[in-house]
Amino acid sequence: MKKYILFALISLCLWSCSEDEIKSYQGDQYLYFSQLMNTTNDNDKKNGYMEVSFNNYPTSEEVTLRIGMSLIGKPFNEDAPYSVVAVEEIDKDDPTPNAASKNFRLPEYPKFGAGLTSDTLEVTLVKTDDLKENVKLCLKLVPNEYFQGTLQEYEQIKIVFNNIISIPVWWTTQVTRVYLGTYSRRKYEEFVKCTGVSNFGALSTAEKRGHALTFKRYIALNNVMDVDADGNEFPMTVPIN
Repeated sequence: MKKYILFALISLCLWSCSEDEIKSYQGDQYLYFSQLMNTTNDNDKKNGYMEVSFNNYPTSEEVTLRIGMSLIGKPFNEDAPYSVVAVEEIDKDDPTPNAASKNFRLPEYPKFGAGLTSDTLEVTLVKTDDLKENVKLCLKLVPNEYFQGTLQEYEQIKIVFNNIISIPVWWTTQVTRVYLGTYSRRKYEEFVKCTGVSNFGALSTAEKRGHALTFKRYIALNNVMDVDADGNEFPMTVPIN
């Protein structure tokens, strides 16, 4: 009998402690960057940051990133303002320079959506000709009157970006031989302008063929010219039939 009474007292004590924890938690909302926890990009997971190259967006002067965020605590009944700032990071093990203010824009009054446990922060990266090397943009969440704090290990996120012009990794020998022909920067830009596709390598065989044929018709209808290293123009061609 004593054994059962002792068990009941322990259970009551644990329930009481649990109730205290729940009560003390109510009203405290915490915000954190969930982007790197939930990303399907293996490179982002491995490096612990996001990487972006304007080389993959040849017709765009700006790229808007949607960065995943999550809430711990009860969702708000109305949109809740939060604070995010760009911080200078000085790390002897990472010589990557911090991004200049001209190369990014943060929302002036960001808000976490009403009734949501997950939302996104939109950050705009701005292309300039002097982005000839990687730069880093470090963003940090700052507590305010709406958010008690953050998860310390997820309160900061880093975006590494550049405008280094290079041949896309997907422009392989097969792409050259079967679909798009010899690479040139102008051909790449015209292809993206025509199709809206910047990652040809992610397409299926049927999709590759379809977009290559669309591009071939686009070249013929618009009399698109290519240009060589000396600046001489010549008719643009693709091998797809």
